[in-house]
Amino acid sequence: MDPDATSGNFSGIDPDRFKKVITSVEHGHETLRDRALYFKNQLASYGIGQTELQGIAHSASWASDELPMLKRRYHLSLAEGAPGFAGHEGMVRINEALVNSAAVKEAKKAAKRAATLAKKDPKDLSASEFDQLNALLADNRDEYPFAETFAAALGAKGTLLFWDAMANADVPAGYGGKSAFPRGERLGEFQKNLSLTLAAATNSDTPAMRAWKKDMIALGDKPIEVRGHEPSTTSGPAGFVVMSNLMRFGDFDDKFLTDYGTALMKADRRHMENQGKPYHTVWDTGDLVNHVGNDLGNDPFTGYMKALANSPDAATQFFTAKGKDENGKPQSNFTYLFEKRKWPDDSAPGKESVTGLNSMGHALEAATTGHRPGEMATAENLKHSKAQAGLFEDIVSSVSETRGELLDRGFLSDSMANMSAEYLPDLQQAMSGDRMNEGHLYPTPGATAEISEFVAARFLFAVARNPEGFDKLNVAQHVYAAGLMERHIKHPEEYELGAEDTIKVISRETGAFQGLIIGAQRAEADDDAAGAKARSEAWKGHASTWGGSVVGSAAGIATASLTGPGAAVAGDLVGTAAGQTFDGILNGFGDAEDKRIKQVYKNILKQGDAESSAVLTVQESVKAATQDNAVATAVGSDVSQGLDDAQGVIDKIKARGDE
Repeated sequence: MDPDATSGNFSGIDPDRFKKVITSVEHGHETLRDRALYFKNQLASYGIGQTELQGIAHSASWASDELPMLKRRYHLSLAEGAPGFAGHEGMVRINEALVNSAAVKEAKKAAKRAATLAKKDPKDLSASEFDQLNALLADNRDEYPFAETFAAALGAKGTLLFWDAMANADVPAGYGGKSAFPRGERLGEFQKNLSLTLAAATNSDTPAMRAWKKDMIALGDKPIEVRGHEPSTTSGPAGFVVMSNLMRFGDFDDKFLTDYGTALMKADRRHMENQGKPYHTVWDTGDLVNHVGNDLGNDPFTGYMKALANSPDAATQFFTAKGKDENGKPQSNFTYLFEKRKWPDDSAPGKESVTGLNSMGHALEAATTGHRPGEMATAENLKHSKAQAGLFEDIVSSVSETRGELLDRGFLSDSMANMSAEYLPDLQQAMSGDRMNEGHLYPTPGATAEISEFVAARFLFAVARNPEGFDKLNVAQHVYAAGLMERHIKHPEEYELGAEDTIKVISRETGAFQGLIIGAQRAEADDDAAGAKARSEAWKGHASTWGGSVVGSAAGIATASLTGPGAAVAGDLVGTAAGQTFDGILNGFGDAEDKRIKQVYKNILKQGDAESSAVLTVQESVKAATQDNAVATAVGSDVSQGLDDAQGVIDKIKARGDE
C-alpha cells in the first residue's frame, strides 16, 4: 500500500461498497430511532423505559451525527481525479481534513446561494451572476451536501424548467436579432457542471431526493410546460429529452438509471410505433436542449447511453431487461435498441452526428465488461457474470446475423473489438478444434459466453472489416496468445497435452484467428482501388493510446484465474511474453544492435505480407514464452496451417453471400 495512504489524515474508501454501508446505516438509523421512540412512548405510561432505552437512543443519535460525515467522504470519493491506492483496486484516498461539520455547513450555504441564482430567469442573470453560479456548481458538486440540497431546492420539474430556460438563454428574441445573454459560449461548460452535480445528487437517498428521482421519471414522457393560451398553446420538450441532456457526464445512481431507463423504453416503444403518423413528432423539440458535442440532443437515448457507460452495473441490468415488442412478445432492451429501433438523425446544423449510436456502443462495452470504456480492467472485472456473458452472446449473434448493420455503422466496430478483447477465451473456445477440453486450453475466470464456431467467425469477420476493429483484434489476440502460451508453459498441468504440443495448438489456432481477420480487411480492399497501398504508421500511435486498456485486458484475461482477487492488471505486461509481443508489433522484432529489426503488419491488404507478419509474430511470441528458439522455429508451419484453415472459413462466409 502507498505509505502516504495510511499516514496523516488520509483514509481509503471503495465508493461502491461504502455507499452500501451508508445506505445500511441510514435505514438502520431510521428504524432504530423510530422503534426506540415507539417503545419509549409505550413504556412511559408504566413509568419505565427511560433509562433502559438510553443506549439505543445514544446509538441513534450517533448515527444521526455521523451520517453527514460518512456521506461527505462518499461524495469526495466520487470527485474526478480522486487518487487511488496502489495495489488496492477500487480504493480511493480521502483527505480526512476535509471531513468536518464546518465544511458541511459551507456546502449547504453554497447550495442555497446556487439555488437562489438558479430560480432567476437565466436571461436576467448578469455575467457575474452566471459566472458565480457556474463556479458554485464546479467547485462544490462533490462537497456533501451541496448537490442534493441544490437539486432538492429546485425540485424535479424546477430542474427541467431551469435547464430548458438556461439552454435557450442565448437564443435571440426575434428573427434576425442578437442575443443579449453575456455567456452563451460557456453554456456547454455549464451543462457539464450541472450534469455532474445532478449525478452526485442522485446518489443521495434522503426523502427529498427519493421524491426528486420519482418525480423526474414521472415527468419524463410529459411536456415540461404548456406555453401560450388556448387555442394556440404549444408544448415544451418532454422531460426525458431535457433530463437526458443532463446525464452526459457523471456517475448517476444505478437504481435511478434502471428505473429511468425502464420508463424511457416504454415511452420510446410507443413513440416509435406512432412514427410517421400525423401530428406525431417522436422526440423532436423546437427548443435548444444541448450545448455539447455535435448532436441536437433531441434523442433522449444519447444522454442516457452516456450515463450507462459510466455505470456498468446499471448498463448490464438495462440491456438484459425485457419489454414487449409490437406483437406483445418479450424483447430485450438490447435487441430493441441494436436491431429494431430507427435511430433518428439528430445532427446539429452543418454537422454529421452518430453520437447516439456511438454512445450505445460505449454503454454496451460497460455492460459486458463491468468497467467504463477506456479504463483498465481489474481482475474482478475479468470474471464475467452470467448476465454479462449472456449479453455478449446476444451481441455476437446479432452482429453475425445482421453484418450489414455493422458495416453501415462502422464506428461501432471499435466498441465491438474492445469487448472482444476481454472475451477472447470465449471466442477462441468457440473456434477451437478441441471440442472436449477447450475450456482447459482457453480458460475463463468467470462465466463463459456460449457461442457457436460459425457465429463467432462471422462476428469477427464483420468487426475486422473496419480498420480500427481490425487493429484492436489483431493486436489484442496476439498479446492474449502470448500470455496464454506463457501460462501453459508455467502450468502444463492445466491442459491435457504436454506443454510443447499445447504451444503448437495455440499457434495454429492463432493463425486461424489472424487469417480470418486479415481476410476481412482484404475483403474491404477488393472494394477500394487504393487498397493495395501500405497503411500509414499512424495506427501505431493509436495503438499506443488504447493499448493500455485493450491490450492490458487481453493480457490479463490470459492469466486472470491465476491472479489473486484485488490484483491489478495494469503493469502485468512488463517483462512478460505478452509485453514483448506488444512491443514487437509496434516497434519491430529483432536485435536493435545488429540492426536486424523486422517490422510486422506494414501492409495488411497484401495477403502475403500480412500472413508473413502473423507467422513471425507468433514465432516471436513463442520464443518469448518458452525461451526456446527450436520450438519457436517449429511452430511456423502450425501458424501457416491455421492461416489455411481460415481461408476455408472465409470461403463459407462468402458462399453464403456474407462478404
